[in-house]
Amino acid sequence: MTAAAEVDSVEGGRRLFAVNCAICHGERGDGKGEAASRLKTAPRDLTKGVYKFRSTGSSRPPTDDDLIRTISLGIPGTAMVGQADLGESEIRSLVEFIKTLSGRFKKNSKLQPLPIPPPPARSSAALSAGRKIYQESGCIECHGIRARGDGPSASKLSVKPADLTRRPLKSGGSARDIVRTILTGLDGTTMPSFHQVLPEEKIWLLAYYIESLAKAPVLSDDERIGREILREIRAAGQPIR
Repeated sequence: MTAAAEVDSVEGGRRLFAVNCAICHGERGDGKGEAASRLKTAPRDLTKGVYKFRSTGSSRPPTDDDLIRTISLGIPGTAMVGQADLGESEIRSLVEFIKTLSGRFKKNSKLQPLPIPPPPARSSAALSAGRKIYQESGCIECHGIRARGDGPSASKLSVKPADLTRRPLKSGGSARDIVRTILTGLDGTTMPSFHQVLPEEKIWLLAYYIESLAKAPVLSDDERIGREILREIRAAGQPIR
């Protein structure tokens, strides 16, 4: 992309952000939009450049593809609903603008996703092994014996541990999605990266076990409000771009 094209892309993204995102994230991307007070979970402050849902290592910003995935699909259980109305070029322009909100992207210009190892075979023995890994790797301390986010340390944490039985999971509910989360950790929370901490096969077995805990999908209050906000934007006749 030429310098002129990059500027055009950023400016296009800025306009898209003002129409589609600023109501929650704020005009400056600081999470202080006019609708933020309606939500239980505050919108992300994009100026900090700290993201939970990424394919990169701990304390690294997300790749463009990570941001594209989040914008396109949204984050289940939150007010961040997928922007299905936007085309691929528009989403890429949004990504280019969002990256200007934090200097962390310039400092980390060569971002690479952590490789996801090949999966072992699925079996009842694999699930049993995954349950044992869950118990022995410290997951119980935060997520609890029943994986409902009610472990002994949960009440002491500023960010509540996830209820791993609830679906959909915010970063995706497939075993592969769960492996990615275990590998990367969730920046801004106490969920650490297990990259090079747990052997690759154990990470997959743990993911199989967590995947098996799924209950029926539930629509959260924030997700319901997020959908209402999107409908309000469209009903007001706001153009997408």
